[in-house]
Amino acid sequence: MTASRTLAPLAPLAAAAIALSPAAALAQTSIDGVYRDQDGYTEITVAPCGNARCGTIARIIRMKEGETNRDRHNDDPALRDRPITGIKVLKNLRWDDGAWRGQVYNPEDGGTYRAVVNPGDDGGLEVKGCVTLFCRTVDWPRAR
Repeated sequence: MTASRTLAPLAPLAAAAIALSPAAALAQTSIDGVYRDQDGYTEITVAPCGNARCGTIARIIRMKEGETNRDRHNDDPALRDRPITGIKVLKNLRWDDGAWRGQVYNPEDGGTYRAVVNPGDDGGLEVKGCVTLFCRTVDWPRAR
């Protein structure tokens, strides 16, 4: 009996193992891309950062009336003068139990919250921020 005949019954098992591998799961649930926040004020780029995913404010599209381009609501007074552009608003997102989980920073109130992020049906992102049992979900449409 040849080696190819002996190994042939294992081919479906090997294909299933590859399809269920973490790399395949990441490819099926990729969130990398450029998105606009729910109000259309900023563009956020989601990309690898270390062994996780992060979302960084890449561009301000328009400013809210009365706001500045500074992180003035940050809990840390030393960070209140930093520019909004470049701030990581999604941090340490890792694929876990069918969703991307990590933290979301909200420059509007300076708070960091538990985050659950999923690809949206329209190609955008569904971003859920939670404090204890209370959650708020917003949709970020894809910018490009």
